[in-house]
Amino acid sequence: MSTKWKITAVAMCFTLSLFHFIPMVEAESAEPVAAAAPIGGSAQAVTKPILYTLNDNLKVEVKSILNETTSEGQRIAVVVRAKSTASKVVSIPDMELRVKAADGSEYTLQASVFNAHAIRPQTNEELSYMVMVDRKDQIELKELVWFSVDWYTYPRTETELLAIPVSGRSWNGSLSLIKDPAANKTWDESFQIPNMDSPLIYTPAAINKESTPKGTVYTVKLLVENRSTKKESLPVLSMDGRAAAGVNTTLFNGKNSEQDSVALEPGEKQYLYFLIPTDKDTRLSSLNVLSVESFKQMDTKGRLSQTAFTIGRLQIALPLGGQADHPVQSIAYQYDTPFTFDSLSDTIDPYMSVSMVELHMHENEGEGYNTVVGKFKLSNNGDQPIPLPVFQTKLETESGTAFSGARQTTSTQDIMPGTSYILSYSYRMPIDIKDRSFVLKILDSKGSTGAVTAATATFPVTSTIGAYVVALQPDVLDTEKLSFYPFQVKLNEWSLMARTSAPSATSPITYTYRLKLNLDIAREEKIIADKDFSKMSLELIDPTGKLLSVKTLNFTGVNRLVSGMQFITFDNLRTDEQEYPLSINVYETIATPTGEVKRLMTVLHEREQ
Repeated sequence: MSTKWKITAVAMCFTLSLFHFIPMVEAESAEPVAAAAPIGGSAQAVTKPILYTLNDNLKVEVKSILNETTSEGQRIAVVVRAKSTASKVVSIPDMELRVKAADGSEYTLQASVFNAHAIRPQTNEELSYMVMVDRKDQIELKELVWFSVDWYTYPRTETELLAIPVSGRSWNGSLSLIKDPAANKTWDESFQIPNMDSPLIYTPAAINKESTPKGTVYTVKLLVENRSTKKESLPVLSMDGRAAAGVNTTLFNGKNSEQDSVALEPGEKQYLYFLIPTDKDTRLSSLNVLSVESFKQMDTKGRLSQTAFTIGRLQIALPLGGQADHPVQSIAYQYDTPFTFDSLSDTIDPYMSVSMVELHMHENEGEGYNTVVGKFKLSNNGDQPIPLPVFQTKLETESGTAFSGARQTTSTQDIMPGTSYILSYSYRMPIDIKDRSFVLKILDSKGSTGAVTAATATFPVTSTIGAYVVALQPDVLDTEKLSFYPFQVKLNEWSLMARTSAPSATSPITYTYRLKLNLDIAREEKIIADKDFSKMSLELIDPTGKLLSVKTLNFTGVNRLVSGMQFITFDNLRTDEQEYPLSINVYETIATPTGEVKRLMTVLHEREQ
């Protein structure tokens, strides 16, 4: 026997021992993945992909098929999952994977350079393949076929080992429609992701549309739960949004806000956040949940390149109106009652309670808008200092219009044990607003737990952790009792005296006014007020409404307001004559990053003589 035929015989024997020439479409029946009842209540199981026997030690299943039209032609990519049934490490055979089209054409797929060459006992390995076909027409894929090729014969001999039907299973790119009824979910359905070999359960939690200085963005929040008995890694997911039919049928690509890999312990729950930038007038009607796959290859210079692609797994129909959020507490909020927050949020320390103590609306005359000021009391109920939490707030009207709160400027870092701190937020609203109650939303402004991505840098993630119906408190301009919570100021009496000054015969006459106040100031115990606390501002107004002078008084520090007689001098007047009768507007002023906010407390009028 010639050397060539000896080599061929050895190769054929090896191939026989490895594959046993199994029937072309021998497959095992599909099995459901064990799953606990989803959060919605009813039991739910996800069907595994069909397992096909490749040889005595390996079974394979198809995870992903991409058949996408690009500017360079048709991109065909396949990801298969190889499963070992052996009791020792076995090699993954070197063979060709081809795809057959309905028109009879056949294309050989290139293996990713990172594909495994061996597999450990009873484990899985994902193998990626890709080919770029220079065709402009859409190719209809029919079968995946594994071939054993004997390169030592002439002409070469090919043996078909396994063929898997794949008609209708391709993902044709971002504009594909998910037609499988089992993969179409409503907003309130929990689900597992098909073909992912993962027991994790996902539940839609919230979707909100927000206009930002950098554009419009939808934030989608999914609750993911590990109900298995072992640690599970989160698959790499993405999400696209499809606009409502008849409005704008464009598909908008989203990004996962997580950059780092995440793993969940048994029984652990966590939120996932996806950001979908859209046009301003876009209203989304559904979401596509996609898995992210990759293919790696070497170029002619030995440099590694990676091609990422996505595969549609599920479609989620959005609720009526296209938005949903954290449920609003059904009972109207009672002031100074601690809020209850989402148990998965770590924004508020477990030993800290947060409540609202004041909410007032004030009309800013001449400025064209109203100001609402809300005061929140943050109490440290533990025995260690707690960092001042960073959260944002919104007030929503009955029609759904939302107004974001401007947080008080503060340098305080920690709240001491057994004490409370007052933090104010201000909201600008239209002058003609009629609402007297709002939905208060308290927002986690961190959102995701991973590193900052390009998406989150442009559109920061926010998530509602509590929602309550709050009513405005009546604004009564009481000339005697003024509430600068936690300070209560009682004005016993006041008087205003004009003074003139002429340093010399040639100097102009200057005017000043001296205000005498008799005050009683009471303060609630164990509430910290620092230099950033709100202040009392006094505006001196002439009979025509013109502002003459302003004095700002502190409740803290060396020159703070105290009980008893106070004397305040208004100088640097914007007038060259003595005015009468004058009035004094008393404001509470709060410093915010966007400027000073003031709330009218009372008006003091001089009596005409």
